[in-house]
Amino acid sequence: MAQNFIDTPAGQQHDPRSTPADPAPPRRGPVAAAAAGFLLLVLVGVAFLIPKLHHREALVTESRDNMGPPDVDVERVQLGNANSRLELPGTVQAFEQTPIYARTSGYVSRRYVDIGDRVRAGQLLATIEDPQTEQSLRQAQASLLQLKAQLLQARANAHLTTLNNQRFEQLYQEGVVSRASADQQAAQSGANDATVQAAQANIAAGEANVRSLQEQAGFSRVLAPFNGTILSRGIDTGSLISAGSASSVTQLFTIGQSGTVRVFTNVPQASAPAVMSAHTAQVQFRELPGQIFTGTIARTSSSIDPSSRTLLAEVDLPNSDGRILPGMFATVLFDTRRAQPPLLIPANALFVRTAGPQTFVVDSNHIAHLRNLTLGRDYGASAEVINGLREGDVVVLSPGDNVTDGAKVNPQLTQGATGG
Repeated sequence: MAQNFIDTPAGQQHDPRSTPADPAPPRRGPVAAAAAGFLLLVLVGVAFLIPKLHHREALVTESRDNMGPPDVDVERVQLGNANSRLELPGTVQAFEQTPIYARTSGYVSRRYVDIGDRVRAGQLLATIEDPQTEQSLRQAQASLLQLKAQLLQARANAHLTTLNNQRFEQLYQEGVVSRASADQQAAQSGANDATVQAAQANIAAGEANVRSLQEQAGFSRVLAPFNGTILSRGIDTGSLISAGSASSVTQLFTIGQSGTVRVFTNVPQASAPAVMSAHTAQVQFRELPGQIFTGTIARTSSSIDPSSRTLLAEVDLPNSDGRILPGMFATVLFDTRRAQPPLLIPANALFVRTAGPQTFVVDSNHIAHLRNLTLGRDYGASAEVINGLREGDVVVLSPGDNVTDGAKVNPQLTQGATGG
């Protein structure tokens, strides 16, 4: 019986009926390590992807929410109080205050008052030695005496020529003298009369010169122009004084009357009409705490200063006890009433851009519109609107970037707002 053999690759014969040898045991270590690594990668990926998925879901939810109009806080524009109090800084000045200069040149021979002294009108403050004016006065008085003597001589000559003229006229009537001789005497009489008139005119001029020099000499006595207090002094005995009031000329004294004081303040243009119609004002001083002085609005400039756009107002205050000192800083309070109450807008509804103050106004269709405003007084939490809004307009408070001109919004009326 023939036997079947299978050639092996090495050329050896193998009997297929022979029992094969037992296989080698499998290697399980590398497989387990690979499986564990794969599982770890899966866990890390899941841990990384879960927050991402949650974040994506949040973004999708936010995007879904943003698809609707944004919620905005709004408030209605209201009318303010027609009665308001305007507080402005002011400066105190004496009711009458003037610097005193010399009208004649010379040396101060005596000074009679000092700073803080109360003086009366016409009181002597100082005397100035002016020998040049005194000498000119004596010379003018002597010249006047000469002119008066010349007038007496001219009158005597005129009287003599008048008598001679009368005699020659009579002799002419008798035919003793000629007509020419009589006319010559008449002309001489008229010339002497003219000489008398000229002498009288010279005397009048001389008297005027004497009076002028007497007044000039009187300026050596420096007198107080009105009742008041000496506020400053610029001279001492022996000081050289020049006449005049230029900046290079020494000022003798400054005198002020402070029984009543003036308080000057500059009123903004927007409040000028209300202040002009008011009659009284209250004045306070930091140095006099708790004291309020009531004064009269005596006058205003009735015009706006183009450089500052303000109205100058004067408030007169009684100051019999002298507590209010000229030069003090004051706070002036005006209680005014407007014919048209102002519109008030919350400060957080305002924003300023290149176009100036603006705000967003929400209409009945919940559409936001950008409005340009003209503002008045600033009260801090609110501001006056002169132009750009009407009573009842709904404005957006603290608008965000999602509020734009023409955008639809979901207005939420704040509790501080009034009206429906």
